[in-house]
Amino acid sequence: MALVGTPAADALGAGIDPVGWNREAPETDPVSRLTLLSLERSLDRVGIEALEGTIATLPPTVVRDWFDGEPDLLEVGTLRTCQRFLLFALLRGSDRVPGFRDRFPGGSDWTVRRDADAVRHLYRVAAGLESRAPGERQIRDQVRAAASNVLGRYPRPVLKELLVRAAAVRVPGRPSEGTSVADLAVAWLRGRIGEGEPRVLVIGVGTVGRRVAERLFGVARVTVLYRHRPPEADWSARWTVRARPSTDLAEMLAEADAVVAAAKTTGRILSRADLPDDPHRGPRWFVDLGVPRNIDPGVVGRPGSEIVDLGRLPRGTLPPEELVERLRDIDAAAEEASADLARVSVEPWADTVRHEGERIRREELARALAHTGPIPEPVRIALDRLSERLVRRLLAGPTAELRALPAGPEADWARRRLVEMLREPPPGT
Repeated sequence: MALVGTPAADALGAGIDPVGWNREAPETDPVSRLTLLSLERSLDRVGIEALEGTIATLPPTVVRDWFDGEPDLLEVGTLRTCQRFLLFALLRGSDRVPGFRDRFPGGSDWTVRRDADAVRHLYRVAAGLESRAPGERQIRDQVRAAASNVLGRYPRPVLKELLVRAAAVRVPGRPSEGTSVADLAVAWLRGRIGEGEPRVLVIGVGTVGRRVAERLFGVARVTVLYRHRPPEADWSARWTVRARPSTDLAEMLAEADAVVAAAKTTGRILSRADLPDDPHRGPRWFVDLGVPRNIDPGVVGRPGSEIVDLGRLPRGTLPPEELVERLRDIDAAAEEASADLARVSVEPWADTVRHEGERIRREELARALAHTGPIPEPVRIALDRLSERLVRRLLAGPTAELRALPAGPEADWARRRLVEMLREPPPGT
């Protein structure tokens, strides 16, 4: 997609090969357009246990092995957030799309989207409009990270550029209350902990953990538990937060009324065995903001205890007028990206037309030179360049029309027929 509107794109549209273009052979079969596919498992359709299972069974090494074993996959990328696992694939052709979902555990639970639908959903996800806390902005960093980890064998980056572009879209409006899972966690807690500045233990000092602590300012006495480095002293003083190392977990649990876990980890960091033996001491409320979950659900075995994770945390909302404005702007940007993707998707056909033209040029030039006898090298070079220019100019119009054809089987038939005509031997040969 980066080619659209660039000097390289202008060169291609004019029938001029960009610098470094390999003219020896087409990269794809001419009947195979490019298809963008996205497969998603999210907390909107599956439980948090299923989402954890997906993350566990599809680590980067497994995705790479899958990519290496599928020659029709040209690019693959994954986007993992606290609510979803999205797998993107740029593939040659579209006839195999229905079977891709069955390659992964829980096939029927995967939501499959193609081309424009996949682009629109990606843009809404990147803008935070599909999140449990609508409008959250942290997800843009996750989309950028996904772009840097795209696997590819296609010479023109498509998926990476799409992810970068989606992450860069400016979301209209300012951050609203409730636009972070931290806000939702605090709202859930405040409905339970009551007055009297209860003691809340926050495990994790990343973006989410800090925001939880800030939102509890003046409402609770907060202790943050850090694993490697404590938060800055200025931040702790500003929000009246006490910072303790993770080795003090048992001591902090004994005095806490509630726990919010927001640590980046691949396993449980808190189980029932960590809680004080005295049923009258220790936290009653637990909020688990991790995927995979930070807290073993078994911690709520004692009477009066309650736990909520991201699968059960109530969704936030945006004011209707703000949601409409954001959807309008985001969908407009997605539509523009989809149009660019549609143009890029027929590039294999354009490549093949140019390669066939180059093949014919070389064959005819060699046939002509075979009857002239030896000619000076400068003359041979001039003839070669002249024939190149002629072919480029002759193919510029057909190539532009090929790109302009709409999507669908009729247009693909026209593209196929153009390639077949170029491959047919001339009459009398």
